Amino acid sequence: MEMDPDRTINNIASSTNLGNEICDEYICIPEASTHLSVTTVLNYCKNKILNPYMRLLSFMGLRPFMNEEQEPCFFLRLFSYIYTLQVMGFMIIGYFLQYMSCFRRDRGFYYKAKSNKSYLTNELNVIYEHTCDSSLIYSFIVPSALHLVGYLHAVVIFRSSDDDQLPVLMERVFLSSTNLSSGFISQKKLVKTLWLFVVFSVIWVILSLVSIICMLAEGEISFKWMENSKPWIILMMKILLVICTLWHDVVQAAVVSNYCLQAQLLTLYVQFLREKLLQYPVQALEWMREIEDFKKLLKYLNDEIAPSVCLFTVVNLSFTFSGLIWLFSFNHIEREKLPVFGLNILNVILWIFISLAPFIQGARLTNSCDVLKSVGQEVRTRPYVHQETPAYELDSILMYTTSLKINARLFSLPIKGKYLCFCGSFAIVIILILGQCHYLN
Repeated sequence: MEMDPDRTINNIASSTNLGNEICDEYICIPEASTHLSVTTVLNYCKNKILNPYMRLLSFMGLRPFMNEEQEPCFFLRLFSYIYTLQVMGFMIIGYFLQYMSCFRRDRGFYYKAKSNKSYLTNELNVIYEHTCDSSLIYSFIVPSALHLVGYLHAVVIFRSSDDDQLPVLMERVFLSSTNLSSGFISQKKLVKTLWLFVVFSVIWVILSLVSIICMLAEGEISFKWMENSKPWIILMMKILLVICTLWHDVVQAAVVSNYCLQAQLLTLYVQFLREKLLQYPVQALEWMREIEDFKKLLKYLNDEIAPSVCLFTVVNLSFTFSGLIWLFSFNHIEREKLPVFGLNILNVILWIFISLAPFIQGARLTNSCDVLKSVGQEVRTRPYVHQETPAYELDSILMYTTSLKINARLFSLPIKGKYLCFCGSFAIVIILILGQCHYLN
């Protein structure tokens, strides 16, 4: 008997009686079984990925701190709001410290190259002198405001009463995988794939932290209005600057990775629904209802989760192109200020990576949706699987799938792989032309 997949994980019993079990750290899994019980599958999903990831989002201040056993009390709710306000205050302090030290996320610190000739060795040494004349509005206020608004939007969405998207989505993907012949193997691969996004986010944050520390160590850094302060005060300000900037990156990486993770879940969900229709005879109306549930989850991703990612992406793309212009010395006004190439190249690569990640995941999701549109034709050509299914049901599936309008959207535009390939090819052509015309040094 098939159980309703809409039940929440918290209402499911924590134990079942199974024969020939193999215990896998948190739950027991039937030996050599491909079709697990609903309770076992959901417990595995809950313990392996859902609960740890929800705790990580709570640490970022995006979700309230929840008690898994019972409803959160008043003091826990109050603590959650106070903690989020502290995170916001910490981020605002970081924006202010970046302005005081003239630290730009696209270029790091401004260094002016000064030549120092040694008369003893007759060698010419280059010394980097810290200077600051960046635009207050375009270099600090606008990027910081967009970054903060993106975080606030994510907090509102994650804390809204209707935000059960991630738990419900994980439930349904894990339940859909039980219908496949691979069974539990698919679910283990799914867990590893989801954690891969978290690992990549951690690696990105660590590399960003390394670049920030190296930029601080490259030369003498001064803070506005505190030039004559004691050395230990300047040191504490530098440490606070690193911590606050690190927190900016952690928050942004959490929001972007959450979008990529949900896009990956939706990609697998639509693939599992397609395989379910191809491998087993199903009722047309029941399968269409599952597709309608998928469309609701996809709409939530496009309309609710994507805007905050778009705000971060605007900032990240501006840092990417500004950093590239800085590296290529294409800015004639600031040509005398030189980048420290090793650090700035790493910085630009990091911004490129986090800028492209949502587009790549969105393109993969759109591609899976496009493949689903042709499943109706495949069903009509498979007489052995659906030979008992009436022809009018197969025709209804064919008409339904061909009329689907589903795709991932960023900036209210559909994201497709061919568009990304075109933009990438166009960017390479522009770089080659500028280089051949001696505009890039």
